[in-house]
Amino acid sequence: MDLGSKFKNIRYNNNISQEEMAKVLKINRNYLSRIETNKSLPTAEVLTRLAESFNVSIDSLLGINLDGKEGEIVKASKIKKISQYCTYLTNAELDFVINMLCVMSNHSKYN
Repeated sequence: MDLGSKFKNIRYNNNISQEEMAKVLKINRNYLSRIETNKSLPTAEVLTRLAESFNVSIDSLLGINLDGKEGEIVKASKIKKISQYCTYLTNAELDFVINMLCVMSNHSKYN
């Protein structure tokens, strides 16, 4: 995932507008828009503010996988999508999904 998409996902996952995120990062909204569309690169200072303000690692923002695991932002985004889709499921369907996740992660059966 490119850096601009990571900025956008963080904003989306925190349910804030570009204007609100730009204020947190102390940058112009247009600059944030250019970062999100990969037309501009953020400065080290902006990356640091993003990491500190939204509790993400700079390594994950830059796509550096020191431990070989998926980046925190990508994983959080996927978990949020799963949660959103699950809101439309019945209890029986949710039980099935939970059981499948347990099997996939080698955990004991869901009760």
